[in-house]
Amino acid sequence: MKEWFRKHFIDLLGDIAATDTNIVLLTILLVVIVIVLDAVSMVARKKRQETGIESNKTRILPSTNVIEGLPAREYVSEIQGLAGKPDALIHENGFVIPIERKPLAKKLRDRYVAQLLVYMRLVEEFEGKRPPYGYLVLGPQCRRIKINNSKKRQDWLQKHLNEMRDIVDGKIPCTPLPHPKKCKRCNVRHACTHAAVEEAVQINSKKKRAAKQTPASQEKEAGVTR
Repeated sequence: MKEWFRKHFIDLLGDIAATDTNIVLLTILLVVIVIVLDAVSMVARKKRQETGIESNKTRILPSTNVIEGLPAREYVSEIQGLAGKPDALIHENGFVIPIERKPLAKKLRDRYVAQLLVYMRLVEEFEGKRPPYGYLVLGPQCRRIKINNSKKRQDWLQKHLNEMRDIVDGKIPCTPLPHPKKCKRCNVRHACTHAAVEEAVQINSKKKRAAKQTPASQEKEAGVTR
């Protein structure tokens, strides 16, 4: 048996040696391509599973950003006075489910939840069926969070929508809550009167601190030595 195996192995090596070098290289290249494609497919499949949009009962609907090559779906409701464009839509368990992707988010925030709740309202109006939940996909690791479309959450959203509409209608005064880091990056800061007031407050605060300093401390801060 060993002799038979040795003989056939030697014959195989002779056949490989006699084969054209280009054919051998082409075969090796094809094998490498198959291995790479399989690895890429595995990674993509894992990412889809992490975002929760891969299952036997799931199919992708037209959306924007997440699925390339498909037309965007934007909802504009004159009845509700709302508009929105989910990052993705999936058909899951008989419902159209909106997905919102926040690639730079480090934690769940109320504004993300509010945005997704608005999408669920729009989906209900235009698709004719209330989605029981939606998905938020946070951070570079695609952490998926399921947000239930409960009455309590929708009441919370409605409260904020009513306040926003009252502000627009002038029924209640707008009381902005500036944040130093966010104000610096705001692209409408030049048109915001509150930003100017905040800057004035900061200047006055610096002046007050300077007035409280003793002459010795002022000289020290200015770098004066005796």
